[in-house]
Amino acid sequence: MFLDYDLLIILMWCIISVMIVFVIIMSLYYIVYWRISATPVVKVPHSDKLSKFAVLIAARNESKVISNLLESLKNQTYPRSHFDVYVIVEREDDPTIEITKNFGFDYFVRDQLEEGRKTKGFALQECINYLWRNNLEYDAYMIFDADNILDNNYIEVMNDLRQTGVRVGLGYRNFTNANTNWLTVGSAIMFTYMNQVTSKGRSLVFHKATLMGTGYYVDDRIIRDAGGWIFTGMTEDIQLTAYCYYHDIYMRYYPEICFYDEQSPDYHTVHMQHLRWLAGYFQRRTFLMKAGIQHDYHSKGLQSMMRFEFKAGLIPFVIFNVVNFFTFVICFVCGSLAVVQRAGIYDISMLFSLGIFALLLNYFSFVIPALICIHRDDDKLQLTRRNKVVGVLTYMFFFYEFALAFLDGLFHPKKKTNWAKITHTGEVTHNNIKK
Repeated sequence: MFLDYDLLIILMWCIISVMIVFVIIMSLYYIVYWRISATPVVKVPHSDKLSKFAVLIAARNESKVISNLLESLKNQTYPRSHFDVYVIVEREDDPTIEITKNFGFDYFVRDQLEEGRKTKGFALQECINYLWRNNLEYDAYMIFDADNILDNNYIEVMNDLRQTGVRVGLGYRNFTNANTNWLTVGSAIMFTYMNQVTSKGRSLVFHKATLMGTGYYVDDRIIRDAGGWIFTGMTEDIQLTAYCYYHDIYMRYYPEICFYDEQSPDYHTVHMQHLRWLAGYFQRRTFLMKAGIQHDYHSKGLQSMMRFEFKAGLIPFVIFNVVNFFTFVICFVCGSLAVVQRAGIYDISMLFSLGIFALLLNYFSFVIPALICIHRDDDKLQLTRRNKVVGVLTYMFFFYEFALAFLDGLFHPKKKTNWAKITHTGEVTHNNIKK
């Protein structure tokens, strides 16, 4: 039975055209973000008023890398009397404790390690509850991972930001090992996009930002209003971001100051990270709406708009890629069938051409953002010429790994709650960063 290839070609053209129009309409705010994210950053003024910070570091079995972060904290320009450091571990015999004591900082050993409570969010909750029980009061909490390294004036600038009224602040996420391989390059491009486009755009339009696991501070008042640290899911950063959107809390991304993060070069580890992030992203968030108080920083209309933007997120882009991918598959299968059935050369060539066009649309929807991110942040990323090319050419495959992680989680749901250890090398030291 012969297919009506002319009708099929028209249908495929319509699908591709509708997808292009759909993604443009649904992503108008991202087009705005691309434009305004190129504007210079308005620098915050220095303030002589000092906040008291509690620096919280979840550091289970991180003795291999913790020294670099503690060294950068020891060298902060911010007065030592106005920030305390708490390294959170799970065992009294963790070598991380001895390293922490050698730097003169405090540590906290968890004792609530029941099944399901081993996430970073529960570690932060347990430590904050300990501080509250012991009447250790702070203006804000600053969250870092053990593999981070800070610019020497990071806390000082975060304090300046807080004195402008920002209740949740985030600095620029840079990378210690972006040049290692295509996976670390892909991670660098992805986080740079989230930094310099999404967070910067949201800061300028809605006074919001996208928290990415670490490098941010949150006011004590925000946590108390919520009834404690309630962000204990697989991705506590996404939950806190959602909470700030729901309650209209003043956030700001400030790229004039950097913290540095080590990216995993191992595919298995990256895959498990992606699986966990997706599991956290799809966890329920309705309880966040009921907690806390409403700040009403914006009008009701603008609040509705920014919540829609946050909920939509990458959904239009994902739909665009999925539909285009299946369009490519359908065109390729039908084109092959047309060859077998000896259809006309026009039908065969058009089907294969449409399939290739759909695939190229997908590919260049990754190539163009990667090019722009690398170009805009060339001085910070410092990628080699080879890795710039590798990053642009492979970014789609790095991002499509999320699709593999999604399918893996679908067929192996237990993996979604598996808090696997991420091994860090710590090869780039605080002294390397200073140089």
